[in-house]
Amino acid sequence: MASSGPDQSGRNVSSIPDPLEHEVNEAYKKRGIPGLKEAVERKLNLWKTVPLNIAITGDSGAGKSCYINALRGMTADDKEAAPVGVVQTTAEVKQYPHPEHKNLILWDLPGVGTPEFTRDSYLAKTNFERYDFFLVFTSCRFTENDMWLAQQIRQTGKSFYFIRTKIDSDISNNKQSHPRTHSRVQVLHTVRSDCMNQLQNKGFTNPEVFIISNFDVNEFDFGQLSERLIQDAPDIKREALTLSLTILTENIIRAKESYLRKRIFIVSIASAAAAAVPIPGVEYVVDTAILLKETEFYRKQLRLDNTSVQENAAALNISLSELQKRLNLESQTIPGTARGLLAFFVSLQLSTIAKTVLKVALPFVSWKISSGLSYGVQVFCLNNILDIMVNDALRINAAMNIVFARNTMEVIQRT
Repeated sequence: MASSGPDQSGRNVSSIPDPLEHEVNEAYKKRGIPGLKEAVERKLNLWKTVPLNIAITGDSGAGKSCYINALRGMTADDKEAAPVGVVQTTAEVKQYPHPEHKNLILWDLPGVGTPEFTRDSYLAKTNFERYDFFLVFTSCRFTENDMWLAQQIRQTGKSFYFIRTKIDSDISNNKQSHPRTHSRVQVLHTVRSDCMNQLQNKGFTNPEVFIISNFDVNEFDFGQLSERLIQDAPDIKREALTLSLTILTENIIRAKESYLRKRIFIVSIASAAAAAVPIPGVEYVVDTAILLKETEFYRKQLRLDNTSVQENAAALNISLSELQKRLNLESQTIPGTARGLLAFFVSLQLSTIAKTVLKVALPFVSWKISSGLSYGVQVFCLNNILDIMVNDALRINAAMNIVFARNTMEVIQRT
């Protein structure tokens, strides 16, 4: 039976589910440690095989391509990015896979009402049933064709959202037109109210409207839109979508943490099975290659890799060293080498921690490893690493939110 045990704080943590316990046991019986490691690797990467199809539609010039690039962590200059241009029009259905997670596909659909995509032919030509979500874009006002399409989506029972883009341009234009009375907050309120009134007048009760800028994903509703996609995703696809997103909010960080936490027990099976390297000063052995790979996966998921942290520092207009110092980013002290990771484990003072804390039941019927202690040590160490990285990601997110709050806390200037 799968079981649970306490981590360093005494909280209860779940081990692997019974079906997976049976799967790894069977894999070990048939092919030994290589078979077991393959079964674990297959389980860890299963989320990458789940298909996710998001339809992006709306009139030309509404910012669909920019959104597709932003969600994929790209700009228009990157290879395989969606083309962006002032005269660009979407004349055919085109797919844009996520650069790292190929089963997450964003589909750029032509708007309804062109000669090639009339209402009569639109649903068939765009393969309407294929998509998990629909995002209806406009940079100004939602059209009658947008409303018609939303009605068709609603009849299928699938989720759809209205997206109002280019709010950054609206704010800039208002500031130039009204230099003395401009208010960023008032512009946002006016645009949101206008969108809601348009949709409610067409019979949409409590419509979902997200106001975004594709060039500043940390502001406005870009993060909230990503959260909503996760919330409304079918259960089997929620993990895949969560781990595919690069946009972080507090809720997305917590969602990622939940899935990463579940991986710890699975990863530790493989590491315990192939354990060969002793942790200096204690009796436990680990597979550092497996644990290092998982540590780097956490770092990438929570945008704590070098490139992302440098981007965060630039967004906050401070140096990288100042960011690390100001936010006390402990994740930057977790080494990226096998030897360094062993040293980090030693710093956790494993020899002084009660074995009752480190002993997590090893999920094997047919095979036992040194009382399960090596397995428990790895569960313990990975939980510590994940705790540090989640806390750092939350600190950075909070710092970003403070900057955003300062930008929006404007007082209307009057003559």
